[in-house]
Amino acid sequence: FSPDNQFLATGGGEPSRSGELKIWKVADGALVREIADAHSDTLFDLEFSPDGTMIASSASDRFAKVHNVADGKFIRAFEGHTHHVMGVSWRADGRMLATSGADKVVKVWNAQTGDQTKTITGWKKEVTAIKFVSTGDEMVTAAGDPQVSMRDTNGGNRGGFGGPNDFVYTVRVSADGKTFASGGESS
Repeated sequence: FSPDNQFLATGGGEPSRSGELKIWKVADGALVREIADAHSDTLFDLEFSPDGTMIASSASDRFAKVHNVADGKFIRAFEGHTHHVMGVSWRADGRMLATSGADKVVKVWNAQTGDQTKTITGWKKEVTAIKFVSTGDEMVTAAGDPQVSMRDTNGGNRGGFGGPNDFVYTVRVSADGKTFASGGESS
């Protein structure tokens, strides 16, 4: 959902052929914008920028990309993962983007220039999802090894959360940063 809850973005595509991104109006379900070739392969994750003007996407083509919401125009690609980019998240100020990948790493990017600022390692399997926590530099990740953990943008490990005992697919964070939810193979 967009920050103002006016729009919903969906991603998909045909594996190895296309990566589509669609933006819908929540009030009536009308399709507002379709970016047919946002990626060259299936999209895994989407997130609107904090101000709602851009949308970041991650896909199995090994890229994260940012498009303009108003007209769908391509703004920037973030290249550096060696496998599927499974998650993407904006920091609250919109100046930083974080991505997680099947290459078992998290990458931190300058959202304005596209420059990679950090590669964070330490997972044994795919890092399936990532979300910034509230307004700070902390991120919560989900992974297949199975773990839900918190890291900061410098790579510091802020600890893990118990519970998962099998592959973890997703993680979400409440707006106030006080509650996390994860979901995985073990239900």
